[in-house]
Amino acid sequence: MNASNLLGKYFAYLKRDLRVNGLPARLWIEPTPSCNFKCGHCPNGMDMKYPTGLMKMDLFTSLVDQLAGAGAEVNLFHRGESLIHPRLALMVEQCAARGLKTRLHTNAGLLTREKSRALIAAGLNYISFSVDGYTREVYNRVRLGGDFDETVANIRDFLHIKSEHGGGKPFSVVQVMEIGEEAPGKAERRRAFRKLFEGLPLDRFVTRTPHNWAGEAEKFGHGVAATGQQRFTPCTFLWYSMTIFFDGTVAPCPQDFFGKINIGDVSKNTLAEVWNNEAMREMRRRMKAQDVKGLHPCATCDMLTRKTFMGVPRNYLVTFLKDNLLIR
Repeated sequence: MNASNLLGKYFAYLKRDLRVNGLPARLWIEPTPSCNFKCGHCPNGMDMKYPTGLMKMDLFTSLVDQLAGAGAEVNLFHRGESLIHPRLALMVEQCAARGLKTRLHTNAGLLTREKSRALIAAGLNYISFSVDGYTREVYNRVRLGGDFDETVANIRDFLHIKSEHGGGKPFSVVQVMEIGEEAPGKAERRRAFRKLFEGLPLDRFVTRTPHNWAGEAEKFGHGVAATGQQRFTPCTFLWYSMTIFFDGTVAPCPQDFFGKINIGDVSKNTLAEVWNNEAMREMRRRMKAQDVKGLHPCATCDMLTRKTFMGVPRNYLVTFLKDNLLIR
């Protein structure tokens, strides 16, 4: 992400501007909401249904054309497993050709050697592998439809191929949500798991605290109390990012998995038009006023209640700074 663009968005956030200059510094562009897994803690494993399909390449090309020169970063993932999209590598290639940095978050279940080579050759900047569980027993119980041994093998294959290409790009992360790892001995299991990637060009290992998916998974946290007694930090997403579903509809932030709030449609309007349209300005106004009562999913999202430093959740701060300012 371009540091000057991010800094400009941060100052707009501090001032709570209702209009924000330029285009978003980061976009979630969803190749597909479909997934090969059905995990209970993920939108694809929940009871609520939503439309599925593949993003059309003409829409995607239009978006990256508009973003050229904007100093933006593109997350090529959202609700689903992006490796399902047959032209994912081409999406990465088109972004690279327009100077846009790309990030991919994947469960690695569909990551073949062929796909690994294609993504690396296309110029992918960052990849994070989501592996929830340090052992086969825990992983296979949490990741419904996945297989621990296959996933680890796919990640190791990717890292070997990355090494063959020089080992520099993409910046590679293994991320673990420690769901189901409550039994004694977690630290030992964590160390044993990390040893599976020794000698390979893995840049970082990250553990994350589960959040409540904007109220859809209440067991991981609760949102702003109706009384207003809890801590309230206005959501940063509205000032620096945009979330675009596969069909072009826009959500206010990546936590609105089911599109409960419709901000606009980039298949009908430009990114610039949606970025500061009436719906987006109204969302910023309500955040500025700390007025989310009756506004779902914001009212039930625990991200608004977490302890922060300069607007960033403390438990994500180091990762945020490294990912946004140091990775090139």
